[in-house]
Amino acid sequence: MAKGYLEKRLKELGRNDIEVSSAGLIPLVGMEATEEAKQVAKEDGIDLSSHRTRTLTEAEIQKQDLIFVMERQHKEYIISKYPEVRSKLYLLKDFKKIGNFDTSENPDIEDPIAKDVDFYKKTFAVIKESIERILKEIN
Repeated sequence: MAKGYLEKRLKELGRNDIEVSSAGLIPLVGMEATEEAKQVAKEDGIDLSSHRTRTLTEAEIQKQDLIFVMERQHKEYIISKYPEVRSKLYLLKDFKKIGNFDTSENPDIEDPIAKDVDFYKKTFAVIKESIERILKEIN
């Protein structure tokens, strides 16, 4: 949902100079987005039907300018394997809040897998808010 929303907003802003990719830490390759994710994204004009999961690779992580993760455990795992990327690795929900110490009580965006569609909607709202904060920084 995050990739789809960011791509949508970049297109609306006429920013074709930014490439967005998505990869996970669990080696489940080729899975489609859940029906709930597709439904919630579709309500916002985003088509996730072609989305397929990919596993994060060292080559991919090294070429990125910025890396956003949803949960602290994801950040800790990546830093443990690739400590050199620490300076470009952020929790999506707390990006650009850290400098002014306005961090979230819970900076994690919980994975909505196996939850109901309402949980997906709440998760997507947090993702959208976080991405809008990022867009203010790059625009």
